[in-house]
Amino acid sequence: MVVCACVFWQAPRQRRKGKDLTVEEEGPTGVSRCSKVDLETDLVDWRKPLAWQVGHLGEKYDAWVHQPVDRPIRLFESEFLEARTKTSWYMVPLVWLPVVFYLSGYCWTLLSQERTRLQLTSDYSILVHKYSFPLIFIMGMFLWSFIEYCIHRFVFHMRPPAHNYYLITLHFLLHGQHHKSPFDGSRLVFPPGLASVVVGSFYLILRSLFSEGLAMSLFVGGLCGYVVYDMIHYYLHYGSPRKDSYLYGLKAYHVKHHFEHQRAGFGITTTFWDHPFNTVIPSEEAF
Repeated sequence: MVVCACVFWQAPRQRRKGKDLTVEEEGPTGVSRCSKVDLETDLVDWRKPLAWQVGHLGEKYDAWVHQPVDRPIRLFESEFLEARTKTSWYMVPLVWLPVVFYLSGYCWTLLSQERTRLQLTSDYSILVHKYSFPLIFIMGMFLWSFIEYCIHRFVFHMRPPAHNYYLITLHFLLHGQHHKSPFDGSRLVFPPGLASVVVGSFYLILRSLFSEGLAMSLFVGGLCGYVVYDMIHYYLHYGSPRKDSYLYGLKAYHVKHHFEHQRAGFGITTTFWDHPFNTVIPSEEAF
């Protein structure tokens, strides 16, 4: 398994060397800013799975997990469990885009029946017309951007109590491992199984608030927003955006989040929500 992991890891490293490794040529990669791992003195044993080790770091965990390294991480001894934590980037659009297309057609059909209404008060409601679907879809994407921000800030970047082994382990499995090894290409997008829990919860919340047609229209827009989020996140780590482009700015911003401002810069697809919540990384500190 060690040999397999090394072979797997060489592919993305070679892509960066051949295309965009140096900061001078490509811009804000962050690769050169990773720490070296000393197998003899590091706080964990890198020759063993890390999932059950990190909880013992206690108060040292927060500093350790925010010292990025450019090497793969093995979480579990079990081959089955380890495989469930890895996902190729193309699995996200392959799994979810057909759902987006199907549900978009379903929403159009549902709204065409002209029975979907938005209840404004107990006595007054308005008809939701089928031609409003594109607008509702975009609203769903915008709603996802807010959820994306909240999950990243309040769940992925929770600060687990130093004395709580289980919360430290949970944090590491959810997001800490990504900050420890930000260039592990197999763990840059959500596994479909884990994503389905978030996606399902998103729909149930919307359905409890709105009628089926309106809830589903918002949901499918949000689902599309999630796909865009995961693809952009992968690209921010491995892509080579043109200088002065929107994605170049996002990449510089995200590199700052990983290497200097772990308690700020929680926006991935947009920095919009960082502004009202006062977590924006100052622009003068961007690349």
